[in-house]
Amino acid sequence: MQPLSISTPEGPAQAEAAARLQRRLFQAWMRQVETGARHRIVLGAVDGVLIACLALCLFAIGLGLDRMYPTLRPGMGHAITEDLPVRPFPDCEAAHAAGVYSIPKTSAAYAPEQDGNNNGVSCEPG
Repeated sequence: MQPLSISTPEGPAQAEAAARLQRRLFQAWMRQVETGARHRIVLGAVDGVLIACLALCLFAIGLGLDRMYPTLRPGMGHAITEDLPVRPFPDCEAAHAAGVYSIPKTSAAYAPEQDGNNNGVSCEPG
């Protein structure tokens, strides 16, 4: 590979032309800074397709992870109203054995006799 040959300004005319060009470039740069002009990113068609493919891949990964790791429902400390039975458990030990704790008063599985402190929640843990 041959070295790049750069011609140097020779003589006062070429030196003056180089100084004018330098001043123009500096003035143009200063105008951009003063007006707050920002560089804009222009995407081509290929870039748009790549971004769309990336978005679809991320969506597919998220969908796959959602199926691999479904939302786990808490088994202790919380009662999930829609999973509770339609009638009360015989006692709190049976409810705890089924993994059900803290049955709210609005649930069909609530039994007032299992609510020791009368706060509207029966079979509380602990």
